[in-house]
Amino acid sequence: MKLLKEPVVHFAIAGAALFVAHAWLNSDAGTGDRPEIRLDDGHLRWITETWTGQWGRAPSEEELRGLIAELIKEELLANEARALGLGEDDTIIRRRLAQKVTFLIEDTARLAEPTEDDLHQFYDAHPDRFRQEARVSFVHVFFSGSNRQDAAADARRVLAASNGLAQTAILEQGDQWLAEARLEDGRQSDIAAQFGPDFSQEVVALKEGEWSGPIESAFGQHLVHVSEIAPAALRPFAEVKDEVRAQWQDEERRRYQERYFAELLKKYEIVAAASVEPFIGRLSQEGIR
Repeated sequence: MKLLKEPVVHFAIAGAALFVAHAWLNSDAGTGDRPEIRLDDGHLRWITETWTGQWGRAPSEEELRGLIAELIKEELLANEARALGLGEDDTIIRRRLAQKVTFLIEDTARLAEPTEDDLHQFYDAHPDRFRQEARVSFVHVFFSGSNRQDAAADARRVLAASNGLAQTAILEQGDQWLAEARLEDGRQSDIAAQFGPDFSQEVVALKEGEWSGPIESAFGQHLVHVSEIAPAALRPFAEVKDEVRAQWQDEERRRYQERYFAELLKKYEIVAAASVEPFIGRLSQEGIR
């Protein structure tokens, strides 16, 4: 009696009952009406290629028999799971199926191969994507906003007295900067990451060979002496052709997916509760991205 009270026993009994019920419900299927598990050359090729890719050699006959047995076992269990409805309302299975269809969509979109004219048109339409960043070499003097009452005024005063002073003397007028005060051939994006985007935009517009400022950064005020600027420029098509092709294909894949989902929205009716409706009301007009 104590054993019958154990939860694991209840679970085993319920599982056995489910199995017996399923067998009884399907007992009227004659031998001529049994579901088929089909294996063809494609399955054999897939098994062989998968094994070869993993182990670097083709499987032996014995290994191949074992692999086919595992595939049959997997198919049998999968069919039973579908018959029992075990895949319903399963988040992992739903996501996996959606992922497989997404792979099919992407594979179909990859079939498109751009012409030379397509690539040139894409290159001309998106010059900012293939532009070489401005690069700057400069040295700066830092005036801390937290350590000075008016950092900008102090910077202007040093700038006004900078004529005739050596660079080292000017650098000594500032506050301690934890990093190197000199930056050689720095990309504009790197300057923006270190000092802030507004600072980087002002620096790349300065004249070479003279002190300028003050320029505000996220840390305080700076006097800047630019020694060399290589302005931003569009890279030649021949140099970026591979990038153009990759981005063209990404755009085509995105547009294909949008068209595919637009057709799916026509095929299916979306029925939503009142609480969900505000979140999907514009779906049919905007499409799915």
